[in-house]
Amino acid sequence: MKFISLTTTVIMSAAVLSGIVTVQGSNPNGMPCAHNGEYECGTLAGYNNGNQFLFYCSESNMVEVAGDCGCKTCCSILDGGNTGSCIINPFRPSHLT
Repeated sequence: MKFISLTTTVIMSAAVLSGIVTVQGSNPNGMPCAHNGEYECGTLAGYNNGNQFLFYCSESNMVEVAGDCGCKTCCSILDGGNTGSCIINPFRPSHLT
């Protein structure tokens, strides 16, 4: 009986943890970031169909999404992190900031 109970507990714990990761992965806002005071590009499984997104890293090192890009490689940081954009056409950037 103890073996079955322990197995059930482990399975239930794994299911709960899996749910937490899925919920956190669905929205990057509030997640930690590296370069405070700068714009960055990122990807996150389960968010924006796997495409890049542009975000601002707040002074407290937290992600604030500025915009979702429409492809996996079209986010670009400009002016040393002071601004960024999602390039729709290489000759006509669409600035989000």
